[in-house]
Amino acid sequence: MALAACGNNAARAPNPTGYEWPDSFAYRIDYVSDVQGNGRTLLRLVESKRLNVFLRDQQYLARHDSVLKTSRIPGGVPSALPHSPEDTLVYYLRLGRYGDVTDVQLGCDPAVPQCADALPSLIRLELRRIIPRLWAWGAPRGGWWVDTLSWDDAPRSRGARGTVVTTYTAARDTTIAGRGYWMVGWTSVRQAFRRADPRGPAGILAETPVREIGVSFVDKRRLLPVYSTWAGAVTAPEQLRALGATAEGFRGRAYLVGTRFDSVFAQEGIER
Repeated sequence: MALAACGNNAARAPNPTGYEWPDSFAYRIDYVSDVQGNGRTLLRLVESKRLNVFLRDQQYLARHDSVLKTSRIPGGVPSALPHSPEDTLVYYLRLGRYGDVTDVQLGCDPAVPQCADALPSLIRLELRRIIPRLWAWGAPRGGWWVDTLSWDDAPRSRGARGTVVTTYTAARDTTIAGRGYWMVGWTSVRQAFRRADPRGPAGILAETPVREIGVSFVDKRRLLPVYSTWAGAVTAPEQLRALGATAEGFRGRAYLVGTRFDSVFAQEGIER
């Protein structure tokens, strides 16, 4: 990962200087996507899950739990969707003090078809939305810094390679119910490339860039990210354009289990 920044380095903003990861923690993650055409919603996709992370033998293990995926047309009844391989596998990884996620490995036998089809990058991309990448030297007041995350899943049949470039704005203080937080705003642009024919080496296609805007809250006392929310839009997938779809808008949120955000959001659905 490459970091860069600009601004007045002599005037530090009140940013978190690093994370203090406990031996175990978990996030609840909610995600909604609306497929749209002619100014109306044609299909809504909803996903909710829990991401459990715990320390074992100097590494963290991450796995999803309580994964629920549904689709619904306006006025219709929700229909359950199947799980992807990544929903059921265990990941090994390391978490750095500044939010870096490294040494990601799938905790499964590569000879098993489900493991061979899984994408190792997805856990890194998911955690990047939840965990802001901090600047090691402290962000300048009124300044910004940039993080570039690169991945390469191209050897796998469903895989691609690409980058996510995230621009962060210097945090500002806020207080909720007497507890102090840093708010970190961010904008990310994801660019991916994949083979035109997964079975051959020729023909690399660039996917439409995906831009997201989000904000994350870091607990000043626990030095942990406790809440993130994001939103974006992208051109509708080719298989949906035949149905008249033109765009897909999405929004998501993640919150640390056991916090005030958990007690509030766990009682309501993200569709609201």
